[in-house]
Amino acid sequence: MLLVLLFMLLLLWIWHSSWQRLAEEQELQAQQQLLIYRTALEAEIARFENIPRVLQSHPVLLATLAEPKDPDRVMQANLLLERIGRETGAETLYLMDAHGFTLASGNWNTPTSFIGQNYRYRPYFKDALQGSFGEFYGVGATTGVPGYFFGLPLGADSRPSGVLAVKISLLALEHSWLPSRDLLMVVDPDQIVALASRPELKFKTLIPLAPEARQRLAATRQYVPMRLEPLELGIKGQQRQWQGQDYLVSELPLPRLDWRLQLWWPSAPLSTNASLITATSGVSLAALLLLLLYWRQRRRYIRAQLKAKGELEHKVMERTSALAASNYQLERQVQERIQAEARLRSMQHELIQSNRLAALGQMAASVAHEVNQPLTALKNQSANTLMLAQRGMYPQVEESLQTMGRLVDRMARLTSQLKMFAATRRTTAGRARLQEALDNVLSWLQPKLDEQDITLCHQLDPTLYLPMELHALEQVLANLLVNSLDALADMAGGHIGLEASPVRLTLWDNGPGIDTALLDKVTEPFYSTKQLGQGLGLGLAIVRDLVEASDARLVIRQHLGGGAEFIIGWTDGQDKD
Repeated sequence: MLLVLLFMLLLLWIWHSSWQRLAEEQELQAQQQLLIYRTALEAEIARFENIPRVLQSHPVLLATLAEPKDPDRVMQANLLLERIGRETGAETLYLMDAHGFTLASGNWNTPTSFIGQNYRYRPYFKDALQGSFGEFYGVGATTGVPGYFFGLPLGADSRPSGVLAVKISLLALEHSWLPSRDLLMVVDPDQIVALASRPELKFKTLIPLAPEARQRLAATRQYVPMRLEPLELGIKGQQRQWQGQDYLVSELPLPRLDWRLQLWWPSAPLSTNASLITATSGVSLAALLLLLLYWRQRRRYIRAQLKAKGELEHKVMERTSALAASNYQLERQVQERIQAEARLRSMQHELIQSNRLAALGQMAASVAHEVNQPLTALKNQSANTLMLAQRGMYPQVEESLQTMGRLVDRMARLTSQLKMFAATRRTTAGRARLQEALDNVLSWLQPKLDEQDITLCHQLDPTLYLPMELHALEQVLANLLVNSLDALADMAGGHIGLEASPVRLTLWDNGPGIDTALLDKVTEPFYSTKQLGQGLGLGLAIVRDLVEASDARLVIRQHLGGGAEFIIGWTDGQDKD
């Protein structure tokens, strides 16, 4: 009886250990799947969020806000928004005034047109009207179709005159989840299922909603007319029961809107596999025990008959058992490796498709950031040229036109580089005169220096050359000077210093500087210490790429006199600190 009890306890331990090990393996696979789903969801949203930024200063939209009762301007805005929505794949784009009334919409000629509707109660409208970039997910108040909304202010930063909104649909992404046997869902902070792989789960709650939560949701009409009923769930330890089946839940946070991505996978196969392993182990142990007993009896008998023959048979049995166990282990390892390789190929394919979508959004943001500076300079130069022409100062007019020509050439060089982004990263090493590059940059940044009363201090050798292409050196100087101008905004007595040698370029300012904890992050793409809407966080990332492509190194540190210091070193001129 004692042996039977010990045997049962051993089988119980084997079953529990097997279940735990299988659960850990399944949890690891679930986390990998969640990473793929999260990447696809974020890429789907990210490829649309730059659409309102590109249209923020469009003259047709600004003219419509200025004259909302002009039918011709409204029709031009309708056609523009309709065309942009058709080309980008967005569900619709629409323009609202400062009171929330829709003036123009891409679906102006449909039965569910947004024109004349008021959406001032939506959070994305309120955020945009306060000067920030608004994001929101909910059921459409006019169409009844759920979607993801973006809102961006138009007009003056301090007092926007209107809001440009974009609505995108995530239904296609949800449909791609349907073949999964697991339950995949996106849960918002109120425990409401916003997206799901099963239609019966969508707009259900994991816990009953509190009265204050229902009042808050009713104020924004986020899920109207959905009833938001709680799911009939059962709790069994770490497992959840739904529709008669037990699930274990894996979760991954989503930064947007404080969402959480959950994957519910059945736990019944774990128990089945653990029981199979336990049964196999029990049978094997019992068989081994019987074999040992049989061998012991036979050994006693054979020892009495022929000792040598018994020893030989014993060795044969041991070797046969070892070969069988090794063969079984090899077959099992081969099968597991084949299955793992198949899963890896499937996940790699999905990840490649997701990264391609994310790359489109990043390239559009980079182009908008790079082209914005020469466009602003062209606008200032055109105004100066008109003023000089009116005063009859034709030599200065000719010089200004030449400056505008150089700006156009610079934009052409920027756009021509887009063809190279699809290939590999090319070198920017070359030879450029620093004074020429600085003069070109100051031709469009000098008005801003004068406006902020900032002094640029330098004593450069006019014949000094640096080992970098001219247009790349202009981009580096322009981005570093613009960063310093932004840092010195609203400061009196601001100044920027510039020093150079054949293998070293140093620029600093007396601004507030950069926090030491952020020095390693400021060169990451889309990371910015500025207020929301004042920058994309691409300037220093572009500087770093251009510098490294010329076989140089960029060092950022606090300046001894206060402010930030940027050092670019080539070969022996690299910073040693």
